[in-house]
Amino acid sequence: MAITLSNDNINSVAQLSTTEAAGLYAKLNQEVSQSGALDREYLYYLLLTSTEVIGFSLSLVLLIFSINPIVVLASTLGVAYFSVRFGGLVHDAGHRAIFNSPRINDAYGYIISTVIAFPYYVWKVKHNLHHAHPNEEGSDPDLEVPISFTERMYNRDKLVVRIMRRYQAFLFFPLGMFVSFTMRLKALMFYLNNQSKKTGVLFIAHALMIFVWYVGPFIVFPLWKAMTFLIVANLVSGFYMLNVFAPNHKGMPQLEKNTKMSFLERQIITARNITCSAVLNHLYMGLNYQIEHHLFPYCPRNKLVRISPYVKKICEEHQLQYTQMSAIQSTKFILHNLNEASEEFGG
Repeated sequence: MAITLSNDNINSVAQLSTTEAAGLYAKLNQEVSQSGALDREYLYYLLLTSTEVIGFSLSLVLLIFSINPIVVLASTLGVAYFSVRFGGLVHDAGHRAIFNSPRINDAYGYIISTVIAFPYYVWKVKHNLHHAHPNEEGSDPDLEVPISFTERMYNRDKLVVRIMRRYQAFLFFPLGMFVSFTMRLKALMFYLNNQSKKTGVLFIAHALMIFVWYVGPFIVFPLWKAMTFLIVANLVSGFYMLNVFAPNHKGMPQLEKNTKMSFLERQIITARNITCSAVLNHLYMGLNYQIEHHLFPYCPRNKLVRISPYVKKICEEHQLQYTQMSAIQSTKFILHNLNEASEEFGG
């Protein structure tokens, strides 16, 4: 189970005063900026976007026009894979890591996200809160999921939490694979609960694209083909998303609401890096450098590796917890902590 930090025990992990941490981050920011790691990478993102768009388009064309079950399955896997890759591009745009202009980043994000029925506006609101309050209970929207690592989260009075908490380690992957489906549906509720002219337009656009992706196949495809696409595309993309995003913070120390901790230490202590090969690095879309990403969210993904030595140096000099694991170690750690929480808090 995760460590719960509060103002009463924060000194057990926090090594720096707010003033000291601010000074260190200012120095770190200066060094990283001077290294060129924060400069835009237009050619890189042009090539990356082109590759993802071509891959997604070819997969979609094959899916639409093929009646061969093997080709349909393969093309559905392609659509699932590249839809998550599109999500990675949207993520970078939301952090203004692609263009200097906020408006161009948002335009890019809206265009790419609309294609895959990804709720860019809703995600951006919640993701900004996550970066401002990582792993802070009651403030980080990413903690509002059925799994629980701390006693307070375990005892939440939500039906889905009560149903699965005793078996959350076993249900983590089976239920987590539905994340691409639930994320889109929850966005509709967000729009309805936050009504304005802007959210009204976004609600209509999002609902239309959900219709295209979830109802459209049953209109234009034979039943077997529509079912194959609906089930495989959603579960595979959900599995990919789960394995990219869950290792970043799950099982790391959680903070009680309003716990005081410096920005520098908060971002480092609550995040986990994943050590991996070049292939896995590509699959993780730069998010395997989660600590560096949280410290410099506007850094282009291919340059996060250049920031790592600067961050590690500060952590070594000031005894700050810098966590990194392999993908397998991270998965084992998360499942072990989920099971441990169920055993201890479930009585």
